[in-house]
Amino acid sequence: MGKLRSLVSFFLPQFCPVCGKRSMKDGALCEDCFRKYSREQKETCAVCGKRAGDCLCGTAHLSRTFISGKKFVAVNFYRGYDKSSDRVTERMIGKFKKKYDRALTDFFAREISGRLLPLMSEAGEVPGEWTLTYPPRSPGNLAKYGFDQSEAAVRSISRYTGIPWKKTLFRVESGEQKGLGRADRAENAGSLRVLRRADTEGKKIILFDDVITTGATVAAATDELIRRGAEAVFPVCIARTQTKKKERQKR
Repeated sequence: MGKLRSLVSFFLPQFCPVCGKRSMKDGALCEDCFRKYSREQKETCAVCGKRAGDCLCGTAHLSRTFISGKKFVAVNFYRGYDKSSDRVTERMIGKFKKKYDRALTDFFAREISGRLLPLMSEAGEVPGEWTLTYPPRSPGNLAKYGFDQSEAAVRSISRYTGIPWKKTLFRVESGEQKGLGRADRAENAGSLRVLRRADTEGKKIILFDDVITTGATVAAATDELIRRGAEAVFPVCIARTQTKKKERQKR
């Protein structure tokens, strides 16, 4: 399999989704963008000084479940897309949302899996006893882009972790989250429901959302899954927004 992958890479080279240069071997990014991305992973919260996966600022409503002392998995901080910014994380996520890219999807899946599996091992959790799921894309965006980036990511995470995945949620409305304020996001997130056929009773669930902004979607999905009998819901994401100093009093 390794030799076949090398041959495919040689004859059909991958190109970096951020800058267009040739990607590194078995990777989605070129060397320059990967170095920038790695530096961004070391960024810390302006309030508590911790990295994205350890910062608990503004997360009280995100999860009621802990795995090895963590209440969620987050790889990076997210600052919002800005064309003039040199940041790689936001540009990667923008590509991830707009056009299906197997290499980029697998890259994010490996990043999340590499953080999730050690936590589960430390806690004595068996991956096969959990279920991966996700809040689905709005019908409007599904029609616009032709794919659900979260489903693609969950399928890939499942391959890397051995955690089975299932579609358990649907939207009763087609509203978008992008551009909405906190209150409107919370109202829009309330459109999530558990599928009638979904087997959630007594299940332990890993809930993937690509970017956690206010946490409204994750909180709403968690409430619905718990209401339908889920034993535990543990969120994982590529990136989460960074709490600003002025928001400190809201923690």
